[in-house]
Amino acid sequence: MLGLMAMFLQAAPNSTDPPPPAAGQPAPCPTDTNGDIVVCGRQDRDESFRLRPLPERYVEDRQFRLKLPGGSTVSPHADQGRLGDPQAKVTLKIPF
Repeated sequence: MLGLMAMFLQAAPNSTDPPPPAAGQPAPCPTDTNGDIVVCGRQDRDESFRLRPLPERYVEDRQFRLKLPGGSTVSPHADQGRLGDPQAKVTLKIPF
């Protein structure tokens, strides 16, 4: 019992401790003595966890295409089947 009381006395806050900082309260922007406008930019606290958009870049299409008369194209490619077996396919695109 005496040991439990000693633990509570140690955990009790002292009056000399500074108050904890307010959560969610940003620090005020600095002011200018000349009366000029000061712009303060701050990020959200969750801003560091957000994903940034990827930059657009030119991706070269390396797929083999054979152009046929009339604007149609033939392109062979390999796919994976439902059971993991490889499949060879040919795609014929005909404009209409």
